[in-house]
Amino acid sequence: MQQDATNSEKELSERQELTIPHLVSAKSVSETAHLTGVNRSTIYRWMDDPVFRAEYDRQRDAVANFARAGMRTLLLKALTVQAERFDSDDPKERVRVAREIIDHDAKTAANRENQKLINHLHQLIDPEEET
Repeated sequence: MQQDATNSEKELSERQELTIPHLVSAKSVSETAHLTGVNRSTIYRWMDDPVFRAEYDRQRDAVANFARAGMRTLLLKALTVQAERFDSDDPKERVRVAREIIDHDAKTAANRENQKLINHLHQLIDPEEET
């Protein structure tokens, strides 16, 4: 690899490529260093490298997207269970599930309102930005 290569021309070393999945899945840089045999300071230096950081971010986002997809599947199953509880012959069970749903909505309403406010502030700061 050339020292003067631009970011678009620069490629990751094999050692960097092998380190990124550990870094994405490890609990810490120290754990990654232990698992890969790469010094912690080297990993921190790599994290400042735009090419390394971009690949790390890409892999981290891919793992997060996979996890979110799994959570959506579980959420659908949970909603099915709640719907079945609503159809219970036991009126007390129907009241319990109704309360759980109302309580959950009350807890998440503040987050939705906060996100709306954040989006509005972003629009005020940069009208061209998509939210």
